[in-house]
Amino acid sequence: MPIEIRPLKNSDAPDCARVFYDAVTIGAKEYYSEEQLAAWAGPAPAPERWSAKLHDMAGFVAVKDNSVIGFMTIDTKGYVEFAFTSPYHTRQGVGTAIYDQLQSWAEQRNISTLSADISIAAKAFFLHHGWQVEREQAPVVRGVALTNFLMTKTLAA
Repeated sequence: MPIEIRPLKNSDAPDCARVFYDAVTIGAKEYYSEEQLAAWAGPAPAPERWSAKLHDMAGFVAVKDNSVIGFMTIDTKGYVEFAFTSPYHTRQGVGTAIYDQLQSWAEQRNISTLSADISIAAKAFFLHHGWQVEREQAPVVRGVALTNFLMTKTLAA
């Protein structure tokens, strides 16, 4: 069955929570320590918390076999809050398909710059799509420092 890219809905929260948790705990394993992964992922996915997080966010999901396998969100200033693909569907064009929709959405709204705090695991993906590293960061999550990168992309006017 082909992959469908569609706008994010509140009802996607449970699937997005699962994708996030799996992407962090499985997909980012080679980039972060067990302690860092546990701090970043937090406890097992809580759909009710994710429903609140995603409420009023714009974004897109990739759906295959009636299940969300990736998602990205963006605000009206061009900040990408979430960008995750199931570790079981990496390197299959899922992230690129979602990203293309997200960038198109931003361009239609005359957003001139995209920005995000990007993990080590996702850095190569964003570099491939024309983003630049502004600086390395070490935010503390649940008492544990996690390396990530503030990255930006200037969109054509």
